[in-house]
Amino acid sequence: MDNLKLAGIRVGLMDALAATAGVPLERRPVAEWELRCADEILLTSATKEVLAVTTLDERQVGTGKPGPVYAALHAAYQGAKQQQTD
Repeated sequence: MDNLKLAGIRVGLMDALAATAGVPLERRPVAEWELRCADEILLTSATKEVLAVTTLDERQVGTGKPGPVYAALHAAYQGAKQQQTD
């Protein structure tokens, strides 16, 4: 962790969900050009859970629709929520 990220439950949860879903996860600073070239951009938070970013500065990200990485992590997140209520 560094001063730009909050350590917390969601960080650990996303690590576990990515591993479960077979999604490689690497924590590092991301250059602006990488965002602009990305096939998918995701945001995570306690209130937004997993959110696909489909536009960046009025430009389409990837296909402009949530992609397969989002689908896998969203499904894993929903499954984890369901397990907590069972």
